[in-house]
Formats: sequence, structure tokens, C-alpha cells
Amino acid sequence: MIRCLVEDNLTTALIAEPIRQGWLDSLDGLELVPALNAETVAQANAMALMGSVDACALVDRYTIITDVAVASRHNGAVALRTEVRPDELNEVSISLDSVSRTAEAIARATVARFFGMTVNGWERASTSDEAVVLEHIDAFVEEPEPVVINDLVRAWFIMSGLPVATHVLVVPNELLANEPESVANIVEQIRTAASTGVERRREIRRNLHEVFPGDRDRLVAFHTEQTLSLTKTVRKGWLDLLRRVGHAMSLPAPEALTFHTFGESE
Repeated sequence: MIRCLVEDNLTTALIAEPIRQGWLDSLDGLELVPALNAETVAQANAMALMGSVDACALVDRYTIITDVAVASRHNGAVALRTEVRPDELNEVSISLDSVSRTAEAIARATVARFFGMTVNGWERASTSDEAVVLEHIDAFVEEPEPVVINDLVRAWFIMSGLPVATHVLVVPNELLANEPESVANIVEQIRTAASTGVERRREIRRNLHEVFPGDRDRLVAFHTEQTLSLTKTVRKGWLDLLRRVGHAMSLPAPEALTFHTFGESE
């Protein structure tokens, strides 16, 4: 049986929650995994809905399926936590502890250009108490002063005019070549999960709010504006992001990515 790992977090909730709640007729092969990374996907040799930049590490043996993705515009779950307004900061070190390569890419594309900060270092396993913290948001909550939460997905959209593809669906090339019908069935299951999530997003928001109380209005806006496939506009935004940070993060050229569509492409 083909396995498909689905990253489980606030951003993917419209797809992940219908799977968790058993709202689909078939759940064969679908597995929810928190903080999914390229190493886990490669070891499993599985399909995966995963961070879009993390997926670039698999470019030599995986294909991107355009029928499913997660993209955001005005509201996102990648944020820079600062103790003052960002325009009051000049030189900073940024802590990348526990964040994905996708979050890092969004930060690298926006922090200097949008906020005007000079970044002295990007630190994993940071030991500096003064480092500015990059984080994934579990809930949209009001932080006590003087903490400022800066939405980097919103910053990217204002700066570029394009959405951020935070998650893409990938499949091993060998699996796509040898079992296309089975892959197509998995893709259809995830598309069904996505459409179910959209139909029942009010119920999903209620479930999320019970676990992570926060700003309901922002959660509504966050999920309402999401795009759940790799449309031409979403792909353009993703490839633009990769070009801007590719050298700094040693990413493959966008031209190296391979795409496949089962349904009609927008």
C-alpha cells in the first residue's frame, strides 16, 4: 500500500483535520506527521504533503503534484518574534531553532528587504539570548507587550504581490512511473480531504480553538483565503521565492523541479 505523509499543523488543518476526524470514506495510506522533514520522507520512500522548500531536497528523485498544495497570502503561520517594532532594529541574529527550511526561506526573503534589518547570522541551536526568534504559529493570540509578532507570509505578499506556497505534494519518481493509478487515488483522497475541510472549516476552527485558543477572526481569514492547489499564480510565487533565497540556502535551481498534474491545471 502506498503511504502518504501529511504534515500536521495549523497551516495544513483544512486537509489534516478531516483525516484526523475520519471524515473521509477512505483513509488508506494517509498518515499525519508533525514537523515533517525531507529526511523522514526520503526514509519512508513515501508520498508527502510537506514544506515546499523542504521538498527541494528531494528534487533528484521526487515529482511535485500540482493538484494539491497549501498557499497563503495576507495571513500566515510563519512569524518573527521581536521585543520591539522591527523598524527599531538595525542588526540582528535570527534563531531558527525548531523551524522548517520553508520558514527559513520566507524569513530570508523578507527580513532584510521588507523590514530593513541587517542579519548578522542565521542560527540553528542558537545560544544567544539576543537572537530574534523565527517561529511557527500554533494559534493567533495576542502577545503581552512588548512582544511583537511580525507575519512574514503577509510581508512576502506585500513585497512580491504573490502568494506563498507553504506546502506541496510530492511523490517518488519510481512510484509515479510504476503505479500511476495508485498515486492518482491518493491524490484524489487528499483533494477530497481538502474539499471536506473547506466545507466544514467552521467545525475545524472550533476544534482548533478548543486546543489553541486565539483570535477567531484572524483564524477565519487565514483559512478562508488559502489556496489548496498549485495554481499558476501559486507556482509563480513559489519559484520566485526559491530564486531569491536559492543561493544562500544551497537550493536546486527551480528549473530542476519536475511537475505532474492529474486533473486540469489552472
